[in-house]
Amino acid sequence: MAAKPKEKGSLSIHTENIFPIIKKWLYSEHDIFLRELVSNAIDAMNKRKYAQTDFDAETLKITIKLDAKKRTLQVSDAGIGMTAEEVKKYINQIAFSGAEDFVEKYKDVQANIIGHFGLGFYSSFMVAEKVTIDTLSYQEGSEPAFWECDGSTDYTMKKGTRDTIGTTVTIFLNKESDDYLKPEKIREILEKYCNFMPYPIMFEDKQVNQKEALWNRLPKDVTEEEYREFYRSYFHDYEDPLFWIHLNIDFPNPLKGILYFPKIKNELDINRGEVKLFCNNVFVADNLKDLIPEFLLLLKGGIDIPDIPLNVSRSFLQNDKMVQQMSKYIVKKVSDHFMDTFTNDRKKFETYWDDISNFIKYGLLTNEDFFNALQSTIIFKSSNGEYVTLEEYKSRITSQEKPQKVYYAPSEHTQVTYLQLLKEQGIEVIYATSPMDAHLFQSLEMKDHELRFVRVDSEINENLVDKDKADLVDLNDESDSDKLKEIFSLALNDDFKSAFSKDRYAKLIEKYPVVAESLASQITVNDDMTYIHPYALSAAVRETIGKDAFKEIVDQAYPNVKVEIKHLRTDSIPGMIIFEEFMRRFQEMNSMMHKEGNDFLKNHTLVLNAENPTVKRILDLKAKGNDEEVQLLCNFIHELALLEQKRFDGQELHGFLENAHKILTLVK
Repeated sequence: MAAKPKEKGSLSIHTENIFPIIKKWLYSEHDIFLRELVSNAIDAMNKRKYAQTDFDAETLKITIKLDAKKRTLQVSDAGIGMTAEEVKKYINQIAFSGAEDFVEKYKDVQANIIGHFGLGFYSSFMVAEKVTIDTLSYQEGSEPAFWECDGSTDYTMKKGTRDTIGTTVTIFLNKESDDYLKPEKIREILEKYCNFMPYPIMFEDKQVNQKEALWNRLPKDVTEEEYREFYRSYFHDYEDPLFWIHLNIDFPNPLKGILYFPKIKNELDINRGEVKLFCNNVFVADNLKDLIPEFLLLLKGGIDIPDIPLNVSRSFLQNDKMVQQMSKYIVKKVSDHFMDTFTNDRKKFETYWDDISNFIKYGLLTNEDFFNALQSTIIFKSSNGEYVTLEEYKSRITSQEKPQKVYYAPSEHTQVTYLQLLKEQGIEVIYATSPMDAHLFQSLEMKDHELRFVRVDSEINENLVDKDKADLVDLNDESDSDKLKEIFSLALNDDFKSAFSKDRYAKLIEKYPVVAESLASQITVNDDMTYIHPYALSAAVRETIGKDAFKEIVDQAYPNVKVEIKHLRTDSIPGMIIFEEFMRRFQEMNSMMHKEGNDFLKNHTLVLNAENPTVKRILDLKAKGNDEEVQLLCNFIHELALLEQKRFDGQELHGFLENAHKILTLVK
């Protein structure tokens, strides 16, 4: 029989510009060409498996060969194969001339169009200067067919040389595609995109795919060790996950997957998570921000959605109702898992809370459905040595004050003085150890106006103050508290002065006319602002303007260190730093966004304990004129209080130690 002559022709696409478009932007990543060719091979073998039942399906496999010298990459399968007529139908006509519509629709728009118009095979022209097909159909009496195209709209067909059923696609790589001449690059693509293909994929005489994705099995058919081994091998993580959730639904849209929960603790990098999207075991994407809520990206796992198109785009994920339903389903499955564990096995929930709490809190802050489902499960370690929910904490509050206050501390090892004082008064404190707790408290307070979170060092609880203690007053009607406030205010602030706007000063003069004449020589005016150094006023001037006027002037001072005097129930503590709750939270929220933030602790309140012997001694030293010792003790008391608030830098630590050495010389 004479050999059939070569057949030449043009691809039925009715345009010359299809290949430039394919080469330029058919896919967002050129790597995907190999995924497409392997997917086509899998499809062909599936068809053969069902069309030809009398052969051994165990022999089905894909073989990939790389020849760097010849610059060829070959993908060979044992699939159903094609006759010459089928090659013309499926290859030459490009999915029934759909390319004409393609060019018309996409010629002016760059988009991710993988899968459109049956163009998967033609993705190979992104990296090829020539592509050949050698194929033999499973149909009895078929002859092998050979097809060749150099990227133009012309092709050549002739009799092929293949002697086994299946198809071999050979890509002659172009000069821009040297990366694909590296075996490690081919292996990387295969492991990324084709790891769970149902047939063996051979490269360099080794099987490179894992073949089975556990989510394809029913949960009851998978052992715990199989779940762990799959996690370790696929995500290359030596540490076992805390637990996992197996997703498996058929209606209204099929979805399978496994979400693994690694130990997250204080790490909140959503880019470190690895939740991958698959379509019928074919890897599609690992950037799933528009498929699942952002907080779930902290996890690791895979989600397989057969109905999702391979040309998945961001706009599709954002607007498709099926995707939105699936997203809600996934959130519900995760929240149900936590709620079930919290309700039925509280001890287990508490055991892994420290490792997973930041994940839950991030979810509460970013997803309304998750918040509504799990806000009652938030637990905190408390000063009572146990985990408590907010409802459990509130049930133990004895004060009738509204809103109810929940006292918290950053940990049990900080603000120990404050913690001890509250513990002695029977006040429970929760430990807010997460950088997100400030945001969470804010959110909880907005939803419940009868609740207020108060850090232990943001105020002095009324139970810590001895209200029966009276303040001593001297013959000049000046109390010990007033004296201490003046001594410490001057010692701890470089320039203690009161500031009045033009209107504010006018109101002061209107209220206390004597001030205008008495302070005429004591004021400084600058840019409509009036400044007074109240503690520089003599005793005679103070007496002239009166106690109320003087107090109002002092109250208009806004120093870096504000001083208050309290009679605490204990005399062992000389002073404590108080930092207003709102500013504290602002600082903590700011520190989450900026590594280098402002030092908001620069402005704070020092609460002096009028019952402390050292504080009382300062009054005696001042009365005796020992100003140097007074300054030393004031600074040291302030520094001691600051130690519970911040880590001293080198200069601050040097100053503290220097003062400590001087203090020792006072001990007699």
